[in-house]
Amino acid sequence: MTPSVARVGDHLACRCGVCRNTVATCPMLHCEYSGPMRARIKRMQDQGVSDQNIIKTVVKEQGVVALAAPPAEGWGLFTWVMPGVALLLGFLVYSWWVRRNRPDPEPVSDADRALLDRFRGQIENEMGESDTAGSDPNEKK
Repeated sequence: MTPSVARVGDHLACRCGVCRNTVATCPMLHCEYSGPMRARIKRMQDQGVSDQNIIKTVVKEQGVVALAAPPAEGWGLFTWVMPGVALLLGFLVYSWWVRRNRPDPEPVSDADRALLDRFRGQIENEMGESDTAGSDPNEKK
């Protein structure tokens, strides 16, 4: 396969029904679709037909399904944009649902509040000690 055939074949899907490759990258040895299509592309190139006209001819005969990727115009643009829109919409719905169903926090009991205050005081004491531990002992305050 020549580079010029591969260049055109990269734009066309292999329609053998077994693989999901392009005409240029189909790895099957005796593929019933990509082999004859490569030969057809080579013949058309030898006749002087441009790459775009070869692709247009195949699409006119077989439809848009002959393309390896949907066109980025018209309904083809919809296929490129829709996955992102669906993800965004799903994220927004999920965020709304989580916020709506969030349980109210339980009030803190007096015993828990006393325990939190004790540990908060302990943390503040230890932080105060670490501030003085890093200072120079010869330094006067």
